[in-house]
Amino acid sequence: MDTPQEAEDPLPSHHQAEGEDLRDRGEWKQVPAQGGRQTPSQPPSPPQMPLRNRYEALELEGQANDEVDEGPRTELPRARQPAPHITTASTKKQRRVIVIGDSLLKGTEGWICQPDLSHREVCCLPGARVRDITGKLPGLVWPSDYYLPLVVQVGSGEVRDKSIWAIKRDFRSLGRQVKGSGAQVVFSSIPPVAGEDKGREGRNRRSQQINTWLQAWCHRQNLGIFDHESVYMAPGLLATDGLHLSQKGKRILAQEVAGLIDRALN
Repeated sequence: MDTPQEAEDPLPSHHQAEGEDLRDRGEWKQVPAQGGRQTPSQPPSPPQMPLRNRYEALELEGQANDEVDEGPRTELPRARQPAPHITTASTKKQRRVIVIGDSLLKGTEGWICQPDLSHREVCCLPGARVRDITGKLPGLVWPSDYYLPLVVQVGSGEVRDKSIWAIKRDFRSLGRQVKGSGAQVVFSSIPPVAGEDKGREGRNRRSQQINTWLQAWCHRQNLGIFDHESVYMAPGLLATDGLHLSQKGKRILAQEVAGLIDRALN
């Protein structure tokens, strides 16, 4: 049982209030699935996709209290479950796929969505934290979704300034929400950062602690876990700042996620 004693580092006074609505703080990038909502245009090749929306880093301001109660949860629509009988290829139903997460997904949308622009949706929320994903999902999941594959990539932005206990608490709350929807859920691990200074070493140590817990927790909850930490350790995949992905890194991550989606659909 996790207790507040798991927190390792004190909270700085400058981090973002957890209850703040990120939609009022910056612009989120969402590549919508087009089935039934929009008329798809001519599918472009991934590198040329017109992803022109401006990304803005969300400011961290105010002070949040990690010890507050979770409060009421917004339930997701219940996804339709697969039929018990075997479905042949000729009658196989197309399924929507949602990939949602923080700025790590920026620049991966084209490669992830290209195989099926009408049924794949990437929702990139720069600066998003676990709680923000919990608040955003009800507007993305449809009652008509059929055994919805849902990939969640979040957590890297709060490792440096939030207690491990509070991050685990928020993951549990998100897990209860997605399990109730009947979706086919996969959580991605928190990636490491490059650099030899003590701050980054401590951040990687905390990320590893959360990833170890996340893997065990997902197994207990029958949720999927996508541990792609090794992807980031390969040379040339991180940008010069050691925090974000290079263009090559974005392509590799997108290919990893696309492969994960293909396995979920087959």
